Amino acid sequence: MGALRILTVMFTLLKNDIKLFFKDWKALVILLVMPFFFISLFVYALSPYLNKAGFVEPFPIVLVDKEDTAQTRILVNQLKEITIFKEIIKTDEENARKLIDSNQAASAIIIPPEFSSSIAVGENKPVTVISNKSMPLQSFIVRNMMQSAANYVSAGQSAINTIYDYNRKAGVKGEELDKQFQDSTMRAFVEVLARNRIFTEIDAVPVYDLSPAEYYSSGLIVIFLMFAGMPGMKMLVSERNQGITRRLSAAPVKTWQVILSKFLISLILSILQFITIVLLTSMMFKSYWGAPIKNILLVFTGILFAVSAWSVFVSAIAKTPAAADVIGNLGILLMAVIGGSIYPLSSMPEFVRTLSNGTITKWAMEGFMILFSGNDAMKVTQQVTALMIIGMALFVLAVGAFKINRKQG
Repeated sequence: MGALRILTVMFTLLKNDIKLFFKDWKALVILLVMPFFFISLFVYALSPYLNKAGFVEPFPIVLVDKEDTAQTRILVNQLKEITIFKEIIKTDEENARKLIDSNQAASAIIIPPEFSSSIAVGENKPVTVISNKSMPLQSFIVRNMMQSAANYVSAGQSAINTIYDYNRKAGVKGEELDKQFQDSTMRAFVEVLARNRIFTEIDAVPVYDLSPAEYYSSGLIVIFLMFAGMPGMKMLVSERNQGITRRLSAAPVKTWQVILSKFLISLILSILQFITIVLLTSMMFKSYWGAPIKNILLVFTGILFAVSAWSVFVSAIAKTPAAADVIGNLGILLMAVIGGSIYPLSSMPEFVRTLSNGTITKWAMEGFMILFSGNDAMKVTQQVTALMIIGMALFVLAVGAFKINRKQG
C-alpha cells in the first residue's frame, strides 16, 4: 500500500505540472524550434571563419610558362595543388602585367625559356616574380615560395658537386664518372621538380572531421537543453512563493516527490527538444547521426540527467522567479563560456581549462563531437561518467537547499 500511495501521489503531482506547463502551447513550440534557427544562424554566419585554410584568404596568381615542357608542367600542376592559391591564371607576360595592375592577381610567376635544361647544367636561369603592391602580404608569400624553391635547387646542385668530387677522389674515371654524375643530377632534378609538400599542416589536437553544422550543433544543443529546463525551474520557485509548497507539507507529499515531478517535466521537455533538433539538423544539414545506438543513448541520458539536475538545483536555491531567471541565465552563459561552447578551450588560460571540467557544457560538447565524428572506435564513457557525477552532485545539493527553503517558507 505504501508503494501504491507514493505512485499515486507522484502521478497526481506530475499530471498537474504537465497541465500547467503545456498550457501555453505557442511558447512551447517556440522553445522547441528556436534552437534550430540559432544553429542555422551560426552555421551560415560563422562557417566561412571555420573553413578558412590559413592566416590569409586564398588568392589568385598569374603564371607565364615560356618553356612549356613536361618538366615545367609538373611545376604548374604542383602549384595548382597548393590550397592558398584560389586560381592560377596561365597567360603571356603582357597580359600578366595587366592583371597585376588591375589587382586581379597577387603576383605573376614567369618561367624563362630552357629553364629545366639550365638547372641540369648548373646555369639556373632565374624565375621572375612580379609583385602586386596592393597585395603586399600575398606577394610576400609567393616571393618567399620562389626563394625557397631556388634554395632547394642550389642545395641539390651542391649535393651533385659533392658526389662528383667524392667519386673523382675515390678513383672513379671516364664513363663511370660521367654516369654517376648524370644519375645524381637526374635524381636531384626530379626531386626539385616533384616536391610533394610545400605547406605542411600539423594537428595539435584530435580532429573529429565535423561539418560546420555538426560543430556548432555540438556546442549549442546542450545550451538550449539547459534553457529548456528554465520553465520547470520557475514553476518550483513560484509554488514556493505562493505558499503551495507549505500547504503540501501538510499533505502526504515528500520533498523529493515535488522535486522529482519538476525533474520529470524538465526531462520531458528536454527529450522533445532533443528529438526536434535531431530531426531538423539531419534533414536540413545532413548532420551525421549514424553513431552506435549505445553511444547515442549514453550521451543522451547523461546530458538530460545533468541538465535536469541543473534546473532543479537553480529552482531550489532561488528565492523568487526573478532570481531564478538571473541565476539560471547567467549560470548557463558562464558554463557556455568556460566549457568551450562559445570560444575554443585551447585558446583559453590553463585555469579556465581546469574549471571547464566541472561544467556540463564541456562534457556534453565532447560527447556530441564524438557522435558526429563517425569514428565508432572512440568511446563516450568518460564524458557520460562526468555528466552523471555533475548531475548527481547538483541533485543532492538541490534536495538539501529545497529542504532549507521549505522550512523557511
